Amino acid sequence: MSRHPGIVLIAVLALAGGCKKPSDKPIAGLHAAGAPVLRVVGQDKRPIAVGSHLRSDDHIVATGPALLEYFGGGMRFLDRGDELDVGELDEAKLLGSNLPTRRWTEGVVQEVPPAQRLVAARYTNIQFTPPSAKTDLTTSDYFKAFFTPNGMDKLMSAPRPEGPAKPLPAPPFRPKVPYIHAGPLGDGGLVAEVKDGFAVAETDDLATAVLLEDREIPLGRTVRLIIPRGGEVKLHTAEGKELELEGPMDLHLR
Repeated sequence: MSRHPGIVLIAVLALAGGCKKPSDKPIAGLHAAGAPVLRVVGQDKRPIAVGSHLRSDDHIVATGPALLEYFGGGMRFLDRGDELDVGELDEAKLLGSNLPTRRWTEGVVQEVPPAQRLVAARYTNIQFTPPSAKTDLTTSDYFKAFFTPNGMDKLMSAPRPEGPAKPLPAPPFRPKVPYIHAGPLGDGGLVAEVKDGFAVAETDDLATAVLLEDREIPLGRTVRLIIPRGGEVKLHTAEGKELELEGPMDLHLR
């Protein structure tokens, strides 16, 4: 019998406390991706949709430039070959932004306090049909399920003509996606030219896109331009003026 039962008990409790399972609650979201970001599940690698929740125990692999936004406010840029556990990054522990915040005002970039926003509300839980599903759905099936009235109820109905049942309203009057999602930035406005690295744009309707090097891209409805450390972007105005920006920076255009 041990002469120090109290010490043994304390050691057992300490070991038990050290085996705490990671939380399955989402702590971040995939803000933007210029190439697939994959969630590793066993031997499988499954693509993650932009706007998806990410949990602490998610193990992910980036195949190109991407951006994670943590619900505490921290942001983490990814590049091709990055492989990590979402909950183990320093950004996961931050409360507040880790990028200098700037605002574009009449052609001048000014330093401003970080914007306060409810980050978690900008993301949602997007699920793909698992490989274990007993039915093999085609791409056409997915489009029917997600975009036709009554979703899956219409899968087995008679074929319908292509296109919407009635004309869509003009873009300003269409229902908006209430979450971060990959989408077009719109036409006009400032033009961004990435000179080194990449940058991420976010519009007023929460569409995001990764901007790559050596392309002039109209920013359209962009309200936020996020540049990683080492990134360089040149902005062109309609008046012919140019402004060079260097990351890291979270630039608010409105």
